[in-house]
Amino acid sequence: EVLEGSFKLSYYNEYKSYLRTMTHNDETPTVALEDQKALSKLSKSLVEQATKVHIQKEDQPFFNSEEVLEGLEAWQPEQVYQQAINWVGEEIQEHLLDSFLNCRYNEVAGMVDIHKFFEYLGHRGLMPYTDPRLESFMQALSRCETNSTRLYNTNLPSFLPKDLFKACLLQNPTIMRAIRGEFVIENFHLLTEQLEQVFNKCRDETGGEITTYIPSLAEVDPAKWAMSICTIDGQTFSCGDATDMMTLQSVTKPLFYGMCLDELGDEVVHRHVGKEPSGHGFNKISLNFRNMPHNPVVNTGAITLAGIYRDRVPMYERFQRIMQTYNALAAGSPNPLRFNNTIYLSERDSGHRNYAIGHYLKSKGCLQDSVNLTNTLELYFQMCSIEASTQSASVIAATLANGGENVFTKEQVLSERSVQNTLSIMYSCGMYDYSGEWAFEIGIPAKSGVSGLLILVIPDVMGMALWSPLLDVYGNSVRGVTFAKEMVKAYSDNQHQNILHPFSNRRHQITAEHNFLSRNYTSLRSSHHHSSGAGSTMGHSPNRYLHTWSGAGLRLLRALRR
Repeated sequence: EVLEGSFKLSYYNEYKSYLRTMTHNDETPTVALEDQKALSKLSKSLVEQATKVHIQKEDQPFFNSEEVLEGLEAWQPEQVYQQAINWVGEEIQEHLLDSFLNCRYNEVAGMVDIHKFFEYLGHRGLMPYTDPRLESFMQALSRCETNSTRLYNTNLPSFLPKDLFKACLLQNPTIMRAIRGEFVIENFHLLTEQLEQVFNKCRDETGGEITTYIPSLAEVDPAKWAMSICTIDGQTFSCGDATDMMTLQSVTKPLFYGMCLDELGDEVVHRHVGKEPSGHGFNKISLNFRNMPHNPVVNTGAITLAGIYRDRVPMYERFQRIMQTYNALAAGSPNPLRFNNTIYLSERDSGHRNYAIGHYLKSKGCLQDSVNLTNTLELYFQMCSIEASTQSASVIAATLANGGENVFTKEQVLSERSVQNTLSIMYSCGMYDYSGEWAFEIGIPAKSGVSGLLILVIPDVMGMALWSPLLDVYGNSVRGVTFAKEMVKAYSDNQHQNILHPFSNRRHQITAEHNFLSRNYTSLRSSHHHSSGAGSTMGHSPNRYLHTWSGAGLRLLRALRR
């Protein structure tokens, strides 16, 4: 339990229990310490330190008993825990690392087994050979001078002395967070096992047809099937044809909408496009009663935004800016985005309906006379022809789940406000004219494309990308929709409520509680508080997008929290 992350959490829980008791009486309470020697020692040290300091902040009481009783809304658990870390010093980290490394200690070699450690990282969702955050750690390992054999024909040692390996670990905050159990999904391997079962079950779904109105898309193998996930802490997992590339098609629309919100502002954007589901097919030639496109993720809306986006800037600069932003959203993926010129030419030559939409928008005044219609449609076709794998698409979805901050680079690519509006549109309009049923049954912000790509965003938890080119009558991936239904069912049924957390003992309950409390407990009862800074994911509230969730989506989120 100590090695799997409960070490920190038991410590934190004793601290919280102490503070809660302290609000009711003036006497120092007797805290029930754990029987493990290390935990007992540290908990005792914590209580002694807390008693000495009297919990003061700027000469004012740090806690209010009434607010503590109502849900601990008066304080930030992560700040409190960090204060405890500072009090006790480096003793926690030393005990944790020593215990952790002892379990990966090879008695024969007298050193730490690097292979066992990499297996541990894989269970936590970290990929040491591809995760850019671990690059410096891998380089440090390769520079270590040792007589050990090399690991799997690499330049990495198979074994390292414990002190030397510990020095490498301490330099990498991502790995240290994994060891301390601070990732959003602690039992990541249990999640992936369950999702892989759902994935394999959906492989038997062979209904649907490949799209034919874009000739190049009709040539895709209908048997292709892929799934990738990426959490807001950069934990990744993939199944199937996850490295194959497919064009974004309509999945580009919410991303481009977010860019327009950032560069033009809400007011300007929504003077040109609405916010309501259309109730029609995505390529329907129609406007709402205000004589504007219904929303930014139907063809009329996306083409309108393409017409007003940097309309006085040369075409190559406009597309370059889009490509740069999309690559920033997907940064950290092992498969970078690229442009598929073949699909672009195919769309351009066969896109008669989109040309008709463009002229219709011109005739209705949605596009001003000064807007070059040819350039507008060219830009639209180019955006749809950007290619991604499910691995890179899941990173894009995770960046949206993380409030627009890339989970690997920590770059704030899109503002949190723009992401919130984008997820609202994805939730209500993202699945073509199946959107209402999707919102009711699945309840997760999502966007599909006629290439068969489908991205799902579980805010403050993870992003997911699914790909199968077989489409239903609405233009959505049949396997993708089936997977989403099975996933929601699996995590909503009572027998699977604790799939991420199948053990009933108190320590594992604390793990789930801490992982979400530490992401800004003050906002748990309000979906409109945004207390985190742009550069921090630790302050994000798991409920900041609560108003975009249906009952099914909320049940899924609660199950993932458990």
